[in-house]
Amino acid sequence: MHLHSLYYIVLLIGSFFFLKYLSKQKFFFKHVFLLDKDFKKKQSFHKTPALNIGGIYLYFFLFLSYFFFLENNILYNMIVLSLPVFTFSLLEDFKLKINVFFRFFLLTFILIFTIKISNLKIYSIQFYFLDGLLRDNSFFIFFFLVLCFLFIINGANFIDGFNGLLGFHFSIILIFLIYLSSKINDIQILNLCLILFILNSSFLYFNFPTGKIFYGNSGSYLIGFIISFLIIKINEQTLSYKIFPFFFACLLYYLFFEVFFSFFRKLFFEKKNPFLPDKKHLHMLLYNILKSNPKTGIYINIYYLTTLIPLVFFANKGGFIKTYFFFLIIFYILFYSYLQSKKK
Repeated sequence: MHLHSLYYIVLLIGSFFFLKYLSKQKFFFKHVFLLDKDFKKKQSFHKTPALNIGGIYLYFFLFLSYFFFLENNILYNMIVLSLPVFTFSLLEDFKLKINVFFRFFLLTFILIFTIKISNLKIYSIQFYFLDGLLRDNSFFIFFFLVLCFLFIINGANFIDGFNGLLGFHFSIILIFLIYLSSKINDIQILNLCLILFILNSSFLYFNFPTGKIFYGNSGSYLIGFIISFLIIKINEQTLSYKIFPFFFACLLYYLFFEVFFSFFRKLFFEKKNPFLPDKKHLHMLLYNILKSNPKTGIYINIYYLTTLIPLVFFANKGGFIKTYFFFLIIFYILFYSYLQSKKK
């Protein structure tokens, strides 16, 4: 048996029993502030106490995996670069109250520092005017990358808290990244995506449908960072394989638009602080109809996966992919408007 295949089996079994053990330690975690039993906050839709240990679990096993895949520079860079974001967000899981504005500016500062030392680049987003800026203006590249990370990290954080919503969403994105990395023959990214898929699968057993464990702030921020990092690294190679940048825009449209639409909805339509939480996100409106936490998570991801199926068949059609992205945004707005009308 191939050594990597053996490791994947060991990883699946080891991560499952690791979480099984932790899921029974609620008394201990209650005293280290990782037990979420605040059912009054606006983002809370679960009915029983849940452990916010998904981030610790994910980072711990990624760190262990590095010692097996010593040749995987992508894994090493991701572990190192994600550490500041993971550490900062872990403080919130330990119930440290951080002002929403301070949190935003601190996260932005951390991302600026991380992107600066990592020398991450993006060369094309398939818009002539913006591509010119990306080629000729290093500040614009930097600004654009910071925005990308902020949108995806906050999008992942928005949808954590519903059983299976972030976990299944992460799995769907990983399936597409596994497909792309195999297509471009990037073994390092392929191995990393397989490791993440296995770890996320073990997590889902305890998150869906029971909600015993959540990713928490540390896990959702870490997942948002990982998704952003991997897509930037894959995007560096895919143009030569005729996979266009708007493929990734389509892949991330749900996370992106949850943040983008929420910000402008609050600021311009509701005239209130766009940084404060509310109960008007897409999944929350659907929950008001279904009255079921796990059903909400699975239905949103069925909707998400269904809208992504055309990407498999038209990944190399640049014009179609660009047009389809705007169709997805319009469809999201119509779906949101429909759910909002049902609430009334």
